[in-house]
Amino acid sequence: MISQRHLAILELVPSKPSSITIIQLKQKLFNSGLNLSTRMLQRDLQSLYDQGCFGLEKDTRTKPYAWSISKEWKGSSQILSTEIAHHYLLLEQLLPQDIPLDIKQAIHAKADIALQRLNGIKPEWLNLKSNRTIKVNVDSKVVELIEHAIKHNRSVSAEIYRVLYDQAHWLAFHELSFYGLEEENGILIAQFMVGALHDKCYQMPVYRIRNVKVLQKTRREPNLEQLSSLRLAINKGKRQDSINLIIKVPSQSALNQGYVQFGELIAQKKLDANTSLLTFNVQDSEQLTNELFRASHWLEVIEPQVVRSRIIKKLNEASNTYSL
Repeated sequence: MISQRHLAILELVPSKPSSITIIQLKQKLFNSGLNLSTRMLQRDLQSLYDQGCFGLEKDTRTKPYAWSISKEWKGSSQILSTEIAHHYLLLEQLLPQDIPLDIKQAIHAKADIALQRLNGIKPEWLNLKSNRTIKVNVDSKVVELIEHAIKHNRSVSAEIYRVLYDQAHWLAFHELSFYGLEEENGILIAQFMVGALHDKCYQMPVYRIRNVKVLQKTRREPNLEQLSSLRLAINKGKRQDSINLIIKVPSQSALNQGYVQFGELIAQKKLDANTSLLTFNVQDSEQLTNELFRASHWLEVIEPQVVRSRIIKKLNEASNTYSL
């Protein structure tokens, strides 16, 4: 909930075409009994601006910046538009797992306010005339049509919600090939390919898909390479487990000399004049496995066993390919 301090700031920001600078606003607040530091005032203004809910506008052509209230904004209108509220809820659902906790908490707080707006709940400090309640529904028909298309190997046409050049649009696609539906952390995700020529696989939350129509055309099937590239892209945004990687290397190798590292070096032990054991704390990932495999002609993975098994499997596959 916005504080009295924020309300005082908003009351002193003039409507366009007039504007006010930080220094001028700070003095006006001081005259009204509110003493704020320049940094705190800057932070408050930026926070109100980022929320996009108060008609606040920033003119970056001047130094310091000039602030004003949009002349289109009305104090008696709904303070948080339906579109902005949906954006906050969408942002919360799309949060990656590895973002900082303070950012995650801030987004959760904004999404909670957005949910209240969508259910017609207004803050007490606003005297609003409109009290229309908006009900948010999940479109089960879209899910049914996607499941039907997957089951019967059919392509579909549909609209997908995309943000292009900072503008959100529903874009029409004449041919999509859905091949999977998965639930991830409470969000139903659809996997698909676009058209007949584009070879990349994508995934999209189902709530960002609408107007699905099943076509009398056989869908495309992704090959293993396309699925692997999609999985790799997805894994880049996910939190990966930390492991202690123990490898045996030649004493004079670039790795042992510190020129090459797989992560944080936490232990080093010399086995004999020619070899050493190095222990790295690293993130377990497909990229790590590939790097270890490429260096397998001069290093050996000792632990963890699961990583060692991956390298052995890749070596066996290479051996079979070359009929060794």
